[in-house]
Amino acid sequence: MKILILTMTCGECHNAMARAILAGLPADDEGKIVDIYGTDERARHKDERNYFFFTRYLPWLYEFVWDNSRRADPAKRYRGAAMSGIKKGAEHVEAAISEFQPDAVVCTHSEASNIVCWLKIHNRFHGKVYTVMHDYVNCPWWEGSVLCDAVFTPHTISHRFLLDRGFREEQLVPTGFPAHRKFYGLPPKEELRARLGIPQDAFAVLALSGGAGIGNLTGLVKALMKADLHGRELAILAVCGRNERAKRKLEQLCEKRGWKNVRIFGFVDNVPELMRVSDLYFCRGGMGAFGEAMTSGVNIVVREHPMAQEHYNRDLLRERGLCEALGKLSEATALLEAYANDARKGAAMQARVEEFFIRDGVKNIVEYLHSHASPRGM
Repeated sequence: MKILILTMTCGECHNAMARAILAGLPADDEGKIVDIYGTDERARHKDERNYFFFTRYLPWLYEFVWDNSRRADPAKRYRGAAMSGIKKGAEHVEAAISEFQPDAVVCTHSEASNIVCWLKIHNRFHGKVYTVMHDYVNCPWWEGSVLCDAVFTPHTISHRFLLDRGFREEQLVPTGFPAHRKFYGLPPKEELRARLGIPQDAFAVLALSGGAGIGNLTGLVKALMKADLHGRELAILAVCGRNERAKRKLEQLCEKRGWKNVRIFGFVDNVPELMRVSDLYFCRGGMGAFGEAMTSGVNIVVREHPMAQEHYNRDLLRERGLCEALGKLSEATALLEAYANDARKGAAMQARVEEFFIRDGVKNIVEYLHSHASPRGM
């Protein structure tokens, strides 16, 4: 079976899902990942640059546009901003499909599946197309993907949003989040801690805010270091991603104050191991953070000032006791104390996560693709 996986660079979550699905294909399958903007680097990173600019400098405007777009008339699915995205990538996507001749197209961003559905409308594609929902709540312009053969969702709680946008119940398949296989089958926590030099009895906190290192990481570490763990050792794993400025600032602070228990990283490729050894994970509220953390078994705290889909995800899961949330950085001190000094809190959250979370997302997606395979339709 030949699977073409379409992704878009807007943060790293969509690319990570694409890589996870590709890695999860059986050996006799052939898969290929294609960015919907091809080799046009300016176009490929425009959405990412815009996202980080508006969330950092004009968050109120980003929230306003995002909320209003969610309330737009679904009947206008191929107009306005959604249409501009289709026009930018349609030619490249059509060429990629024609060259690869896939049995199925799987999209890890709504803009990718919007393009393929638009090609369907114009009789320029006649095969099967699937899309992976990348949040627990619907982001704007999902309605452009209503012609997909199926939408792979993280959970049935996401379905009501999609039904409101014109999808049919039979299209919605709750597969769970497609975490990469490297998040499964890791060595025991004790073995990984020994390998990474983390004391076995320490309470380990992971602070990671995506590849771009968004947020006041220095302020968070200051708040965490104020916690009283009643003599128990604290280990902080601070991942700054590509944010070199934040990394230098945190290194200077730790050197000045003599904090030896803060491990500082830049961009890393061992996130599964860092999650596995941690007891508490401070993150943004994106789907990737939730999916990977739930797979890893680490309790989640959503950082202060989440944006749009992040705070909707947070609210949805916090209502069910599946995560904690910071209103402001200073709250991190008491929250850390609560979890480090009472193991029952963490165990209770993990029990709720285990009941809620759908595991083996990639496996579920691949099995669905094979069970619904049909001859190539180009």
